[in-house]
Amino acid sequence: MTKVIQQGAVDFSVNYKVQTTWGLQEALTFVLEGLGASLFLLSLMSDYLGGMVAGILILMASGVLLIMHLGNPKNMIYVLANIRHSWMSRGAALIPLFIGLGVVIVVLQGLLGISANGPGRTFLLILFALLTIFVVSKSGLVMTTFPAISFWNGGLLPVVFALSGLTSGLTVFLALSGWSLSEYPWILPGLLALLCIAVMLYLLIIKNAGAAANVSVDLITEHHFAEFYGVGIVLGILLPLAIGVYIAFVPTTATFPLFAIMAVARVLGDIVIRDVILKVGVFDKVLSG
Repeated sequence: MTKVIQQGAVDFSVNYKVQTTWGLQEALTFVLEGLGASLFLLSLMSDYLGGMVAGILILMASGVLLIMHLGNPKNMIYVLANIRHSWMSRGAALIPLFIGLGVVIVVLQGLLGISANGPGRTFLLILFALLTIFVVSKSGLVMTTFPAISFWNGGLLPVVFALSGLTSGLTVFLALSGWSLSEYPWILPGLLALLCIAVMLYLLIIKNAGAAANVSVDLITEHHFAEFYGVGIVLGILLPLAIGVYIAFVPTTATFPLFAIMAVARVLGDIVIRDVILKVGVFDKVLSG
């Protein structure tokens, strides 16, 4: 059994210290960011107003959680002050921009019946595609800036979080919009397969990043095995993947109940995977006291 110290605990032994500052609330923030941005982009591409509204509301909810994490809304000023060097600062600036532009589009299209066409629509799609790529990758990029926690420093972490956000957004979009995937049946299974491969490669590669990273991987096995592999991988990735493959082979089965199961399983798995990755972040051995 791996011996660790909880961050903030009074312990005078020399050992690995597990961070306790980031947990479920921060995991939910990251999930909602990726989910909301992906859902909005997919809805914009298909002119699905309800999905655009839902995407904006989900992004707003992530902003509320971020402010709760900061403890005081005034602290947002300090977060924004380092936009040239901090991924967190860039996210704090660009996500409100995403929300603001999204609200304008929803108002114009939903209330005034005005929608962009031709080059204007192409520009909007490219703009929101770039913003979505940033938002779904941002949480992973933020975590790689913590050099003291080697488990978070793997280059694949932003890829894992980006794919996780995109697949969550896609499954929720399918459940809400009723799109049958008939035109592109292998998009969702392909992305889920890539996500599963990325997670496994991340765990294999990060073990070589240092002793503390290896301890983090061991903590997943010893303390979070059922959560990470049972809920995160099997329920959150493999189940939606199996359903997606089944629908690709038998398109007539593309019904709301299956899409709803995929969406709930994927989002729950997304939350659990991010939560566990945060909770097993370990500082290298230090002498406390």
